[in-house]
Amino acid sequence: MDKEKAKFILQSFRPDGADAGDPDFAEALELAAADRDLGNWLARERAQDAAFAAALNNVSIPEHLRSAIFEVLDPKEVESVVFDADFIGALAAVQPPDGLRDQILNAMEIEQKVVRPAKGWGWRKLSSISAAAAAVMIGLFVTFGTGGNAIASAAVSDVHESAIAMLSAPLFSLDLKEKRQAEIFDWLQSKELPSPEQIPSGLRNLDGVGCKYLTVGDEDKDAKGSLICFRKNEDTIVHLVMMKKEDLGEELQDIQQAEDLCQAYVENDGWSVTQWSDSEHAFFLFAKMNPVEMAALF
Repeated sequence: MDKEKAKFILQSFRPDGADAGDPDFAEALELAAADRDLGNWLARERAQDAAFAAALNNVSIPEHLRSAIFEVLDPKEVESVVFDADFIGALAAVQPPDGLRDQILNAMEIEQKVVRPAKGWGWRKLSSISAAAAAVMIGLFVTFGTGGNAIASAAVSDVHESAIAMLSAPLFSLDLKEKRQAEIFDWLQSKELPSPEQIPSGLRNLDGVGCKYLTVGDEDKDAKGSLICFRKNEDTIVHLVMMKKEDLGEELQDIQQAEDLCQAYVENDGWSVTQWSDSEHAFFLFAKMNPVEMAALF
């Protein structure tokens, strides 16, 4: 059993430990005990499951939701407007834990590689749900966002889109919260993540907010990136994304030209972006400010 199959199986591990005696679970747990990275992943997975369960427990279910669901399951034609409103209203209160959307997408990819399904609630059971229900589930995670850490790398525009989607997610979070820039840079270096040798002059004396580990592009390549957040003022945080140039596959200007490249994000919503590179790394700056304000940071 490899790590990816073990992850897939352990995602279905029931909190009460009822699956511990199953041979597949036993093998996966043994691998998690021997592999530090997999063990840390499992600890985070269990914590996320607990957080998601707690969030569901706090959801206020509309009084007539149960009967509305059974009406929809009835083969007779029914008026579904009230049901739709109640169901969407209930889902709006759900806050999935950080990274859950990425786990769903990863599991859908890994599923084809798993020979034997795990017992209990597993992703294979998703296939038994109606297409409409599956669409609602996936739509929930896409709509509300989970603050994952994946950055696209095919083109500059893809980086813009994926980074702003991550930063705008309701449950976006940082791996390290720290005001001192030196401590942030030391943390990134200790994790063997990209750390900048030069940053825009307008960021040098700002307090940090924290940083985050990023995955870049195809996960099979194990490409790593970094995010550093700086506090410009009480209302504005500036976000610096770093990755290896080879993971972007696109040539960028150096930092001296970054000021001229400041622009409003194509989808706008108040975001401005710019980018530059040095000999090894590509850099992207994101902030909710106008391009003129961003240019002043250089």
